[in-house]
Amino acid sequence: MVCTRWNLAVLLLALAACDSEPGGTGDDGSTGGTSGSTSSTTSTPGTEGDTTGGVTTDESSSSGEGTSSSSGDDSSSTGTVDCDGFEPGDAFEIAADASTTRIHPHAAGDGAGAWFSFVEPEPAGSLFDVAVLHLRCANVVDVPHQIVTTAAGNDIDASVAVSGDRVLVVWNSDDGTGGASNLQIHGRVLDSDGVPLEDAQFRVTTSVEGAPISENHTFAIVSPTDGGFAIAGLRAHPDSPAFVAFRQPLDLDGALVGEAAGPPIETGVSHLLASSSDSWLSYQRSDDAGDQVWLVSPDTAAAAAFEGLAAQGGQVLARPDAPLMPIVAATVGSESALDVGIALGTAAPLQLGAAGTIEHSPTVAMSPEGALAVVFHRNLGGLNNAVVFQRLVIEGEGDAAVIVALGDELELDTQSPPVS
Repeated sequence: MVCTRWNLAVLLLALAACDSEPGGTGDDGSTGGTSGSTSSTTSTPGTEGDTTGGVTTDESSSSGEGTSSSSGDDSSSTGTVDCDGFEPGDAFEIAADASTTRIHPHAAGDGAGAWFSFVEPEPAGSLFDVAVLHLRCANVVDVPHQIVTTAAGNDIDASVAVSGDRVLVVWNSDDGTGGASNLQIHGRVLDSDGVPLEDAQFRVTTSVEGAPISENHTFAIVSPTDGGFAIAGLRAHPDSPAFVAFRQPLDLDGALVGEAAGPPIETGVSHLLASSSDSWLSYQRSDDAGDQVWLVSPDTAAAAAFEGLAAQGGQVLARPDAPLMPIVAATVGSESALDVGIALGTAAPLQLGAAGTIEHSPTVAMSPEGALAVVFHRNLGGLNNAVVFQRLVIEGEGDAAVIVALGDELELDTQSPPVS
């Protein structure tokens, strides 16, 4: 498994630089939309684990609630971002002074820059905590680094989203108690200045027909909705022997809204990853025949994306102008023949990838101006991966609409260390 949530940071900043270029509006056939803050994780040969090892014990605890400080007009996370001089492919290190180990990053753009969440070691012990900060452009910090976890546990796989004037951070936690219910999803809501709304983190649970599910919830990914948030993930289910994908809405303050929705329970099928955007849920469906990415929403029955091609991971991005044809991105293929696939709804995908190479783990986003792009990994050998940026455009309308590549791909310089 390879964690690619930091892809979104590159994509958000690159799209900001591209919005004024030709091809970013309806003049070239692209459609309007909003920037995505979902992410995807997918397995690929020769890449390292998405979760972090370590001993989970009751004695270890997080470093307590975080606070943010600000001084002067420049410390506010509101206003207009000014990224003059920033080019796609510029590399910079995030929170170098916070910890020597920073993993599982995720980013969510707002009108002033981007919120970053990541995982760092606790001051003592082998467990991890979740931290956030807000940046303007390339490493200009205006909401300082802070720890948001407040309880014992190994806290990993952080995800962050912005909705209105609220920021929601969620993460996966092993609470260290062992047994059948030690995997949890926790979260914390901040305001736009980075101040937590509550003194402590909260646990996300779901229910089925009014009965709470008290056991395992994991692989949380958060996305914004109109008036709140949605968490996609996997959960134990009373009718299934395996993990099942779910989508749980929350309000702006992090309170659960109604029951979680999900696909029908299927015997002999397990779900490996889920993502959501508006009312859509995508999930990796695995059985003896292999892996596929599926889509489901309250208005549509569950169906295989990419016309049923083998696929892993998966991300869905809703389109306000075409509610029944969301953008879907995933790693398509199997074994060593892996490419990036992007499609509308369940249609055949546009496949991106160079001959003889392994491409994987795409993240797709659309800017408020309609500029559409994807970033993905290209395996260079072993654990080394390049990040590739490719602009996209939607051509045609209705059922005839397709996604095509716009211009040439750009392989980003993410292997070189930042220049101070």
